[in-house]
Amino acid sequence: MHSLSPASRTHRAAAIVNWLTSRWKSGPVVRIAPTARHLPFPAPDDARGLHWNGTVHLVANQAPDSLAQTLAHEAVGHYGLRAMLGKEWPHFMRHIQLGLQAGDPGLRTLQRHIRAAYVDEAGRFCLSPRQEADEIAAYAAEELLCLQSGRIRPGRPLAQAIEAWKGRALREGLLLERGVSRQELEGALLLAAQRMEGGPLGPVRRWIGRRQMRSATIALMRDLNKPPMSLEESERLLKAEEDRLHRKGETKGFLAGIGLIVSFPLLLACIGIMIWGLISLFAR
Repeated sequence: MHSLSPASRTHRAAAIVNWLTSRWKSGPVVRIAPTARHLPFPAPDDARGLHWNGTVHLVANQAPDSLAQTLAHEAVGHYGLRAMLGKEWPHFMRHIQLGLQAGDPGLRTLQRHIRAAYVDEAGRFCLSPRQEADEIAAYAAEELLCLQSGRIRPGRPLAQAIEAWKGRALREGLLLERGVSRQELEGALLLAAQRMEGGPLGPVRRWIGRRQMRSATIALMRDLNKPPMSLEESERLLKAEEDRLHRKGETKGFLAGIGLIVSFPLLLACIGIMIWGLISLFAR
């Protein structure tokens, strides 16, 4: 590594980044700094990278495997989880701490590494509980990176993705105080990485979004400059609305039956899409 010129190291880093990000549909901006001294904030000479305001900064002066793991650390562990969880992210960090307090062995192993790495000049651990949980998640992303495929690969992807979905539903839906385990954390990191790649349900979500936008556009297509209606026109419209409601009442039972017939195949289709998405996660 040290025999390469700074320009060659930067070109090599760019090639690695291009390979790892080639599948991303959404993700952070990635910038490459020749050395730690070129990072946007003061950093020790052995700093490998950082994430700030949606941008990942990577130091080119490191081994290829280390650079790939640093990108997973910053892009998936820091950026990806925040993007996926949104306002739930602080809750997730707090529940990682609850998992640590409960003695989850996998999280405790990650914690030991973080507490040895993030110390001040006096050797004292220098992160807040939220920062510690954030770094634990990011370090877990490093360990999950498959260097052959460039993807996040936990040991049991399907089971761990389901565990992440279940944990999120229990915490955010039922408001349960439930500690995060390492298995659930790895499942959440897998889902965050899948989200950056568009995810197996990405095309369906985009199709639904386009239909919603089109419906909203049609609903707003009215003349805002049109003058108020006359009394006669208002009475005519009210009578027409009464007639419409009367007809609607007569056909309500029929429409309910039609709605049931139509919605049942849609429900089956949604279940099929969910199963396909889970199989896609497991097959990768």
